[in-house]
Amino acid sequence: QRVDGTAPMLILLHGYGSDEADLLGLADHLDPRWHVISVRAPLRLDMGGYAWFPIEFTDTGLAVDYEAGDEALQQLAQLLKTLQDGTGNSAADTFVLGFSQGGAMALGLLLARPEDLGGVAFLSGLWSRQYMPATAPAAMRGKPVLQTHGIGDPLIPIAAAHASRELLQELGVALTYREYGMGHQIDADCLRDVNAWLTARLDGDSSEIPS
Repeated sequence: QRVDGTAPMLILLHGYGSDEADLLGLADHLDPRWHVISVRAPLRLDMGGYAWFPIEFTDTGLAVDYEAGDEALQQLAQLLKTLQDGTGNSAADTFVLGFSQGGAMALGLLLARPEDLGGVAFLSGLWSRQYMPATAPAAMRGKPVLQTHGIGDPLIPIAAAHASRELLQELGVALTYREYGMGHQIDADCLRDVNAWLTARLDGDSSEIPS
């Protein structure tokens, strides 16, 4: 907590087909200094739950509606401004954690507003060359990013995670990468490391994941 009483803010972005309640339980396992806010995606799905943008699994791979993703990103950027205006948080004490599709939105938000975020936790997500800028914003360089993934992930194979890791390295972020013997989820070991990484951000610790 800052001297003015402002608590550091952690924004949670859920995955495809879920809602804001899905990740909220993480708060009980994270450093209590965080002011945790979980956000619901804008697109209501017929099957139930919500999404940031439509996706379709085809014979040739994953089809993504990038235009809808851009619209959702603009809404998130506006929400970020509204939240920071209301709480008094700045880039130094505002972080975003996204799971799966929410992870892509978290990274997209960091690219769009690097001057307004301290960093991002990108869990079991997929990053695409389609979203890579011709030139990474200067403010992206050195931004802390944690990427975690399950070796047995049936939805986003570990090879895709490795490809995403290479793209993130191109952006010049301070990347911490960890993989676990899990599926498309956040298991206990992953959660322990996420908490350690986030706590290190609060404490000004520049190490990747303190032991």
